[in-house]
Amino acid sequence: MNKNAQSSFNILSNIRFFCLATSHPETNSVWTAPLLYIPRYNPLRLIWYSKLDTRHSRGLSIDPQVSGSIFSARLNRDAFEDVAGAQFSGLARAIPHAELQDTYDYYYNRVFPDPDIRKKNARHIDEFYGLGSRRFYELEVKEWWLYAFDGDDGRIFIPLDELAHPPEGQ
Repeated sequence: MNKNAQSSFNILSNIRFFCLATSHPETNSVWTAPLLYIPRYNPLRLIWYSKLDTRHSRGLSIDPQVSGSIFSARLNRDAFEDVAGAQFSGLARAIPHAELQDTYDYYYNRVFPDPDIRKKNARHIDEFYGLGSRRFYELEVKEWWLYAFDGDDGRIFIPLDELAHPPEGQ
């Protein structure tokens, strides 16, 4: 595996929040929202949940084309340390009821690996369909760029086939 794909998997495995950018063509507005996500692979997808009435949920229900970024850095005065980030674009959708149980289990098993903590903290599945106020969403990544800090502000395009299968344990 090349170093850029490995760096991408490290980002996806270790940085839990991404910033989602949506647009709302009816109001001619754009919006960004920081969200807790879990990656899924082959193809690369980001899974999260939100309330139905949030601005980003309303926006992506009208225009599923989205973009986002994942970023983390510790900085000191003289140098960047542990700079890691990526940008991406793709299509987002609400998870349909037929896929809900699988998505719910996948998400909560990864957010709360300990069954006792999961039982205590996971929202009930009824909140995610019908009259429930939340939905799970999936962003299928169509393009991925790795942030490459080498003294210059650079982006490296990573082909998605290199991100289809993470290394063991990620």
